[in-house]
Amino acid sequence: MFFSFLLLCYHGGSRKVCTNGVLSLSRSKLIVIDGNGIAYRAFFALPLLSNSKGLHTNAVYGFTTMLLKLMEDYEPSHFLVAFDAGKQTFRHEGYAQYKGTREKTPPELSEQFPLLRELIASFGIKQFELDGFEADDIIGTVTKLVDESEEYEAIVVTGDKDMLQLASDKVNIALTRKGISEIEMFDPAHIQEKYGLQPHQIIDLKGLMGDASDNIPGIPGVGEKTALKLLHEYGSVEQVLENAGSIKGKMGEKVAAHAEDARMSKELATIHREVPIDFPLSELGYSGYDKGLLGDTFRKLEFKSLLERLGLYGTGSGSLDTLGGEAQEADTTYAECIWTAEAEVLDKLIGVLPSVKALHVEVIGENPHSSELLGLAFFVQDKEMEQAADVHTDLRAKVYYVPFEALVSTAAAPLREWLASEDKAVSIYDLHRAVLALYWKGIELNGVDFDVLLAGYLLDPTESALTLSGLTSRYGLPALPADEELFGKGAKFKLPDQDSLCAFMGRKAEAVHRLTPKLQEALEASSMSELFFELELPLALVLASMERKGIQVDTGELREYGAELNRRIEEIMQNVYEAVGMEFNINSPKQLGEILFDKLQLPVVKKTKTGYSTDAEVLEKLEPYHPMIGHILLYRTLAKLQSTYVEGLLKEVRPDTSKVHTYYRQTIAATGRLSSQYPNLQNIPIRLEEGRKIRKVFVPSQPGWRIVTADYSQIELRVLAHISQDEKLIEAFRDNMDIHTKTAMDVFGVSAEDVDSNMRRQAKAVNFGIVYGISDYGLSQNLHITRKDAARFIEQYFAVFQGVRKYMDDIVSMARQDGYVTTLLNRRRYLPEITASNFNLRSFAERTAMNTPIQGTAADIIKLAMVQLDQRMASEGVRSRMLLQVHDELVFEVPDDEVELMKTMVAEVMESALKLDVPLKVEVDDGANWYEAK
Repeated sequence: MFFSFLLLCYHGGSRKVCTNGVLSLSRSKLIVIDGNGIAYRAFFALPLLSNSKGLHTNAVYGFTTMLLKLMEDYEPSHFLVAFDAGKQTFRHEGYAQYKGTREKTPPELSEQFPLLRELIASFGIKQFELDGFEADDIIGTVTKLVDESEEYEAIVVTGDKDMLQLASDKVNIALTRKGISEIEMFDPAHIQEKYGLQPHQIIDLKGLMGDASDNIPGIPGVGEKTALKLLHEYGSVEQVLENAGSIKGKMGEKVAAHAEDARMSKELATIHREVPIDFPLSELGYSGYDKGLLGDTFRKLEFKSLLERLGLYGTGSGSLDTLGGEAQEADTTYAECIWTAEAEVLDKLIGVLPSVKALHVEVIGENPHSSELLGLAFFVQDKEMEQAADVHTDLRAKVYYVPFEALVSTAAAPLREWLASEDKAVSIYDLHRAVLALYWKGIELNGVDFDVLLAGYLLDPTESALTLSGLTSRYGLPALPADEELFGKGAKFKLPDQDSLCAFMGRKAEAVHRLTPKLQEALEASSMSELFFELELPLALVLASMERKGIQVDTGELREYGAELNRRIEEIMQNVYEAVGMEFNINSPKQLGEILFDKLQLPVVKKTKTGYSTDAEVLEKLEPYHPMIGHILLYRTLAKLQSTYVEGLLKEVRPDTSKVHTYYRQTIAATGRLSSQYPNLQNIPIRLEEGRKIRKVFVPSQPGWRIVTADYSQIELRVLAHISQDEKLIEAFRDNMDIHTKTAMDVFGVSAEDVDSNMRRQAKAVNFGIVYGISDYGLSQNLHITRKDAARFIEQYFAVFQGVRKYMDDIVSMARQDGYVTTLLNRRRYLPEITASNFNLRSFAERTAMNTPIQGTAADIIKLAMVQLDQRMASEGVRSRMLLQVHDELVFEVPDDEVELMKTMVAEVMESALKLDVPLKVEVDDGANWYEAK
């Protein structure tokens, strides 16, 4: 076996086998990874993840977690990742159809390969590819060098069983299982145990059975079981062919008839081990990664959990100024920080409050509704000091740090009054979070006229380093250490000594002050001052007001619905058991697969390395074959509702208010959309009736009140019509037509009466797919059609809506010229990859250029409506309250006597929030709960 200090385990039949390695500890340990193969498996094993730029990252994330696991488990001294260099290899010269049946790589995966290569480089791992050869051949050549050396032993990490031919006493093959979450280790002994073959016979196995994924023909009708039987008897492809006359029945005839296919298939499956690589094994040495470099890459990819896991917060070079300036050498002298707890020191601070220019509110914990307030830092600078603003000494400025206990003391009453006063103008970092954290401690905050977090977000919404530390690095100010460096993280969290804490809080408050003019200037230069001051800054206070109010939850109704779900889940389980005549674990893919495919003999749709696939896609295809399948699909839906939404919501109800108080994140999505946490009320499933029923538990907080909802109708498509000036789209919306029916009519060339439900469904998928820059792969997955049909459908759409196609072409050209795109309200998104030489990066940037103005303008419109509604409701003096924003919908609680007034007012404000060339349409309803109001 392998690496004598490790305990290696593999599954031998039904038993788990563990054995100690026997090789010399003195050998260098090389890990070689099949780059394309592992990336491909990671892509399909994980859901489509993306960062705030919209760049898909699931394959890179899966690859990274595997990489870290390999490092942790095997501690390699040498490392290599091998890649395919292109589609054409020497194998195509002899067999042009090699891999000819493979579908084009989904763009959602293709765009990740440049990121993957950047990640591997950040780890300091050598990567190699060579035109004309596959990664298999590079790996084969490297492992041949290992076999010939006394200094090395190797593990090959792959998902391709062909690689088993490389196994030796110095080379183990680690085959991925269950996507990439498990590894089965093969040495020659395990190959013999599992297949009854020697490693070199793996190519004979492939020669007989072929490989549909590589379009290797093999012998028709020969699967793995038959191929193994023939090899156990005859030993090789050549011997099988020589003895074709001795093989009974039609199988012998097939073997004789397809002898050349078998020989060619064996040749195609044989890994070439003479690739002209230009490095010795010694150049693959691995001594670890550079924390700064890897930290920068993880931040770009937004792998926050991995940043935390590896302790990489605070590492890296930071970012460049959004406007193109480089980070400059900055003054590193800081204002004196004064610990302000004693009454006489508080009096000094109270005396200079008119000279406070910036605040920092230190909040501990992710959820501001339940976080701890550590204290406040006040940056003070008087008129005389301002004249010497370029001289950073403690003579011109001071910072007072007030710990929480002092802030709530009797002596600090004038300080709390000043915080609540509107009669001031100070800067802050994260106004929204600060207002909430202070509110729950009984302290009001007003008079903030600048938020450096919001400004930094607007100036580059794709930047992940929006911490104060990240912003100071980005704008050429003295570097701040990351919070984790001072406080620790998780279980290691602890408060530092008083002097260190005061100094750190002082630096933060001063950083807010010094960032303010830089960010104001940048907003003005990028024409986003109006967006900042008239939309985003007031919206932060609107959101905080909504979140403080919260929405009432009828916990009795919620528990009752949970009990109803449990009863239905139990009934479904019994129906399934009766249908198959036995009980089994429905949650076990293995047991379910055995029931479906062995016992019921249903057609096998897809297999994994560990057995039958029973994922949702498979079950949906099997539904027509057996009534039990529908029960299982419903069982899964109800079980998720029960665990995620019933039990999950009950945990989030605040005991002192009987409400849930969500937290809207204003600086997360690159499009400007809000996201919701603690709990996520934007994610309640409403496509199925069972999911919609969850909304019944959201009720008014006072008797005699109603829930009112207002939902924009197809806002993104209306924005698309306005921006593209497509005549057909504009006409449809002005004539109040159903846009999906209209699209189906034009694309399929039929009348409205002839549009059936399937046509409308397909048209709807394309309509919204166009908005989100969907690919033929994405559309094929949504509609369960082939990629070829999906591509044809998209092409038909553009042929009809030529204004949309022109818009797409024009916006890409503008992005290439300017380096960014904007919404109608001038929100910018920078696209540095738009001129990249790499096709995949450039293609992603082009799709982003197309959909950002649409999605971003839709987000701006509902935000604008929220700010205008808040102002209108205040001026009208209504008692009604705005509670939630869920995508394109607003939710209010309204007294009975204000229902009609509010329905009229809300529709009027929302429909006139921004003037477009097509009407904005809002559907307004009311009910006793959120469910009835929809």
